[in-house]
Amino acid sequence: MDSQDRINFKLGAKSQILDHIGFYILLSILWIALNWIGGMVYERSVNIFTQTLSNNGSTVISGFFSFGWLLIIAGSMMRAGTRLTMIDIDRGTAELDNPIQRSFKLFDNGRYFLGWIFIGILIAIFTFLWSLLLVVPGFIKSYSYSQAFFLYRDAVDKGEDLSPLQAITKSRQLMDGNKAFLFIMDLSFIGWFLLSMITFGLAGLFVQPYYDMARMKFFNQLVVRYDEPQGTAVDDDHDNNGNGVD
Repeated sequence: MDSQDRINFKLGAKSQILDHIGFYILLSILWIALNWIGGMVYERSVNIFTQTLSNNGSTVISGFFSFGWLLIIAGSMMRAGTRLTMIDIDRGTAELDNPIQRSFKLFDNGRYFLGWIFIGILIAIFTFLWSLLLVVPGFIKSYSYSQAFFLYRDAVDKGEDLSPLQAITKSRQLMDGNKAFLFIMDLSFIGWFLLSMITFGLAGLFVQPYYDMARMKFFNQLVVRYDEPQGTAVDDDHDNNGNGVD
């Protein structure tokens, strides 16, 4: 993939979101709200913790920490559901209807939910172990593993037997030569994320769906190119300048 692909993903995502802005706001509103509330609870608990030293206070704080993290985890589950929906919409296999219901897509199949949990745990462990060497290796590996859950979901839908560990391995293989591409695309959203911050999250109602849709377009194209016959697909062992990428 090259810079033109990156432009196409972003232009296509922006057009899709703007043309159906109401649908995508409702599709994403639950996970955005859960993450925002969870972050506020967590931040408040940290502030109180710095001012409280008594045992009773510590007990209360631990409860705040737990509740805040539970909300953030719930938000992550909802976001996974919105991303699966975006993949299907981009493929033309889902309609632009029932956005709130579609945001719960992770729970449509028990294997989706269990796969999300096990893949998330494995990725956290692997990334942590790589980070023990240095921060950079762990950061790089987080990109290597970033497509694992979506690959797992596709395998479930096709009736294929793909374990969470195999999904992570397959993601690593697909991302060889594509990690820098995705990283640069993420960096290109920094201005949009800053806009969300200065508007106190209001712009995030557009920015977050825009970002997620661009990433899902990347995934769909990645799978298409991986499935092409050998000799026509992009060489996964090299980036687009012919340089090896770990």
